Amino acid sequence: MPLILIFWGSIVTFLFVLASFLFIAFKYIPRIGIETIYSIDFKYLLFAIILFFLYHSFDMLRLKTIAEGFGIDYPYKYAYLTSFVATFGATVTPVHIGGELIIFYMLKRLGVKTHKIWGTILFKTVSGFSFFILTFPIFVAYTISSKEVIQKVFILSIIFLFFSIISLPLVRWFRKGEKNKNLIRRIRLYCLSIIYFWKNKKIEFLKACFYSILLYITFLSFAPILMKAFHLNFDLLEIYLIQLPLIYAVFSSPTPGGSGVGEVGGVAIFQGIIPAGVIGIFVMLWRFFSQYLGAFIGGIVFLTILIKDLRETK
Repeated sequence: MPLILIFWGSIVTFLFVLASFLFIAFKYIPRIGIETIYSIDFKYLLFAIILFFLYHSFDMLRLKTIAEGFGIDYPYKYAYLTSFVATFGATVTPVHIGGELIIFYMLKRLGVKTHKIWGTILFKTVSGFSFFILTFPIFVAYTISSKEVIQKVFILSIIFLFFSIISLPLVRWFRKGEKNKNLIRRIRLYCLSIIYFWKNKKIEFLKACFYSILLYITFLSFAPILMKAFHLNFDLLEIYLIQLPLIYAVFSSPTPGGSGVGEVGGVAIFQGIIPAGVIGIFVMLWRFFSQYLGAFIGGIVFLTILIKDLRETK
């Protein structure tokens, strides 16, 4: 992936996030009293940090399991760094595609053969589908369970459509800037990797799917943990279910890292569940722990590795 795409993707992501946060701040922050800030139970923010590292642990184990299936071995420390860097790449590019391309860079610098890297990347994507396939019937059943949920999903759909339209120029520019445009070759690699894993590495594939499911469950757990920080009473199952439309929207959004959709969509989904005086700062913290903290750490790690590699090539 050309570095210019990373740079401009980072700028656009920053603008999307800034605009979304400013919208939330102007609309909801004025309703927050100073006592709301003082009343936050910071113990649960610590739990959110622990959850954050648990999330990246499952992400790391998923990729490492698949990589080992292709005979690729590397230390756990490097696996964690790859998880953070991939989060950065996914956050600053449309449809999270940069996360996969940066994984290519991280494995290529270890001297891994190209076909093994693409096989690993493609199967990481496939394993991620397992959660969405399993939860889709639940998502549909819950969505049509009440008019209130239908209304929330409808508003979320409008938000998704709005941000999709305004991000189209970025998506087109990104596709134009990609060097690898051979779609047929990608599909062929995709099919070959599926055949290889299904014939020879069923256990590794099932383990990767298991880690993916745990990863997304962890992602859904940020909301209840943060609600505890604000001393809110809630039905745990309802909080998990109400996030399903949101997680589908965020991870399929063409905006970089689901920015905009995650923030404004989060307000739409949690509206009525979380008080107006809390929902603004809640959504900001939710997006910070679930997406932007990992992206920030990953950006620093990627820049450090890139500078090191550039110096070694001189």
